[in-house]
Amino acid sequence: MREKSIEQELVKEVKKRGGICPKWVSPGFDGVPDRIVLLPGGHFGFVEVKAPGEKPRALQRSRHRLFEKLGFTTHILDGKGQIGGVLDEIQSA
Repeated sequence: MREKSIEQELVKEVKKRGGICPKWVSPGFDGVPDRIVLLPGGHFGFVEVKAPGEKPRALQRSRHRLFEKLGFTTHILDGKGQIGGVLDEIQSA
């Protein structure tokens, strides 16, 4: 399974929940998570999508730690079966 197919499924599931899931591209600030999840009720989260078994690169881990220091969580997603749980976590935060 490829990262792209997991990412496409994430976008589809977010839409089913009434939200949007734009790709995050940040010129000059590499290593940001792949997607920002915006759900009804003001719930949002950052999601880093990986192929099964892959881990974030060093720069990505550094960005995730920076966001954690600011009070934000970055969810790591490396399988379609994790999507529901990640979205449930975002909605409950």
